[in-house]
Amino acid sequence: MISVKLRNLRHQDKEAVISMLRDPQVMRFLGPRRALAEDEADSWFESALTNPTRFAVANSDTDEFIGFCGIKQIDGVPDFGYFIRSEFWGNGIAAKACELAVERLSSEIDFDTVQVFIADDNVASQRVAQKLGWQATHNGAQDGEHGRYYRITM
Repeated sequence: MISVKLRNLRHQDKEAVISMLRDPQVMRFLGPRRALAEDEADSWFESALTNPTRFAVANSDTDEFIGFCGIKQIDGVPDFGYFIRSEFWGNGIAAKACELAVERLSSEIDFDTVQVFIADDNVASQRVAQKLGWQATHNGAQDGEHGRYYRITM
C-alpha cells in the first residue's frame, strides 16, 4: 500500500490536478458530474490554490499529488468528501486519507454537523464508508442522484 499524508495544495500539483478534474471516471460523482473542460479545470485549480478547503493527499515518500480529502462548505453546510486520481484507485488510499483528515479536523469540527452523501451508484465510496465504520443515517437525493447520508464516527 502507498503511504499517504495530507498537505496544502501547491503550484507544482497543477498538472496532476487538471488531469484528475478532466477524468470522467473521477468526476462521475463530483460537481457537475462530468469531466471539466480545460479552462474550467484551470479556473478550479487557481481557486483551490488561493482559497483552500480540502487537504491535498500526497504520497508520503515522493510527495506526488494523489487527490483531495476533507471538508468544504457547500450551500452553507460542511460537506466531507474526497476524490483520488483514478490511477491510484484500489490501493486503500481513500480510507487512509479520510482517517487522516478526520483525525486532523476532530479538534475543530463537530462531525455531527458534517454531511457525507454517497450516491447509490458509488459502490467504491460506500465500501470506504463501511470500512471506516461510518453509519448510514438516512436516504436522500443530491443533484438528482439518490443515495445515503452518513455520519462520521471516530
